[in-house]
Amino acid sequence: MKNIIKKFGLLTLATSFIFSCTTVDFGDENINPNSPTNMKTDALLTHAITGITGIVSSPSSNYYTQGMSDITYTTYSRYDTYQWSYDGFYTGPLTDLKEILDLNTNNASDVIAFGDNNNQMAIAHILQVYMFHHMTDRWGAIPYSEALKGAENISPAFDQQKDVYSSLFTQLDTAIGYINNSAIAIQGDIMFNGDMTAWKRFANTLKMTMALRISDVDSSTAQSKFLEAVAGGVLSSTSQNVHYPYLDAVAHENPWKGAFRTRNDFAPSKRFVDYLTANSDPRLTKMADGSKNSGGVTYVGMPYGLEDPAISGADVASITSAIITDGTQHGGFLYTYAQVCLAMSEAALKGWGVSGDAQTWYELGIKASMDQWGVSAADATTYIASAPAVSKKNMAMEKWVALWLQGYESWAEWRRLDFPNDLSAPAAALSGTGIPVRHGYSAQTISNNEANYNAAVSLQGPDTQDTKLWWDTK
Repeated sequence: MKNIIKKFGLLTLATSFIFSCTTVDFGDENINPNSPTNMKTDALLTHAITGITGIVSSPSSNYYTQGMSDITYTTYSRYDTYQWSYDGFYTGPLTDLKEILDLNTNNASDVIAFGDNNNQMAIAHILQVYMFHHMTDRWGAIPYSEALKGAENISPAFDQQKDVYSSLFTQLDTAIGYINNSAIAIQGDIMFNGDMTAWKRFANTLKMTMALRISDVDSSTAQSKFLEAVAGGVLSSTSQNVHYPYLDAVAHENPWKGAFRTRNDFAPSKRFVDYLTANSDPRLTKMADGSKNSGGVTYVGMPYGLEDPAISGADVASITSAIITDGTQHGGFLYTYAQVCLAMSEAALKGWGVSGDAQTWYELGIKASMDQWGVSAADATTYIASAPAVSKKNMAMEKWVALWLQGYESWAEWRRLDFPNDLSAPAAALSGTGIPVRHGYSAQTISNNEANYNAAVSLQGPDTQDTKLWWDTK
């Protein structure tokens, strides 16, 4: 822990993406010069990893799948923002990672003290893929092949999502190929402390996720990449869940904890609480606390997206105090074993030739989610015994529950699987014609790169939150 604190101390935590529901621009995505200027790849890696916080702890994406609702300031859940900036990714973590790659390619002997050169490049590539994947699943077409070139190209073309995915698979395979058992330890790795086996598991779990994401538009590639990921080794227990390493210190704490320090405005939605209650799901008492006015014994969800709720926060359930008062172990998951098991169940349903049957993986996924949330083995067994048999719908609904507070992952899987299929935009929505299915580009992106923006939109479709992405076919 002291080592982590030391590494965090090198740089300011990148919180630019967190809890912001207004368009924020960080400047041109290619202002960094071509030549690396920071020879300390440990500091670059630490700083790049801190960029993950905006992905795993953003409340806005949790509103889209309606597992969470607002109590007072309901503009967030009514989609007050439809233009979002991605510039901070390019000028922050993606640039840091490119510098790591450039230094290990051109100045290998100068930076080997910070870890085996190939392993440094493997981690940088994996993190770039993770972030680019997140970005393309939000905006669709994004600068990729021409991005991060500095003065060489200040107006990069947008790659269409199909091409981004294809390139990301190639980049990820390259990264996995770099991984080795060198004794030269990686420095600055606050995620896995230089454990390259953990990085390989993470990379393969990312590949598995990407493969399923495209399964409705390119089933052959999806199956092939999914099986490659499984053979390469994905998460195999809840102890291997990938969680962002928040600290107790205020400067580096889970943003959910910080949000509740100043107001109590986030609550499990009525739709979510009612669903868990109807199914006697023991995760409810682990995910939420009962309403204060009931002494904590009654669980009432907050109605979603009301223009003028006029409901006291003391009358509804709240996000569990384990997140609010601690937060180092909840609210920041990248990938979990529950996700892997449910992905395996879906692959079995598709007939992709995975080991084990769909029902077994389905039950393992439920059990893994129960374990993740601290449900007793006895209660988990009782729930599983009464759960409906596996089907696409039932698997998807279990994934919806398991991904609670993993907002962007939940949003992407809801768009792909279309369950729950009874969600609808609030009557008082401030933008769009339904629940958002993508993010619009920021005003600065449009003005700074107009010709390439227009070319991208002409292929992708209108730059609105209602335009479906390439893999979202239903």
